[in-house]
Amino acid sequence: MELKLHDIRIDAVDEALIKAKQYRSLLEPDIAESICLDALHIDPDNQDVLVIYILALCDQISRTEKQTKIKVIERTIDKLASQYKRYYYSGLLNERRARHLITQAMSHSFAYDYFYEALKFYQQAIERCPDQNDEAILRWNSCIRTIEKEKLKPRRDSEDVLVDMES
Repeated sequence: MELKLHDIRIDAVDEALIKAKQYRSLLEPDIAESICLDALHIDPDNQDVLVIYILALCDQISRTEKQTKIKVIERTIDKLASQYKRYYYSGLLNERRARHLITQAMSHSFAYDYFYEALKFYQQAIERCPDQNDEAILRWNSCIRTIEKEKLKPRRDSEDVLVDMES
């Protein structure tokens, strides 16, 4: 038996997308990612599959060994046809990175920076959101509440620290 990948049929992409969503909801983003890769191999511009692929990769950010996937996520976001979605998912990526950093003792101070980047992207998304779609506003509000709850503040630049030390 030869160990090689098999291609799925083009008419199976929609069903594969349903399976990928199910695996995400079962907290198995690795399997969802694999299913999306199979679908994207056959239909590389499928916007629905690209979104689930981005989400499956973002679900893995909290696993420190998966940090290398950030560039893959960014490249995939760039493939989204909608400017709104590019801003929204860029915001989501930064928010997920921030939420991961909050859980890391030595990285807590960097979380604000990623939340701030997320907010900039969400603001761009809000300005372009389709009618009846407030998901960027909901994410914005969640970020603001987390910043307040965690009492996050901008990091001080090293120059600011030097000025304070000289005073």
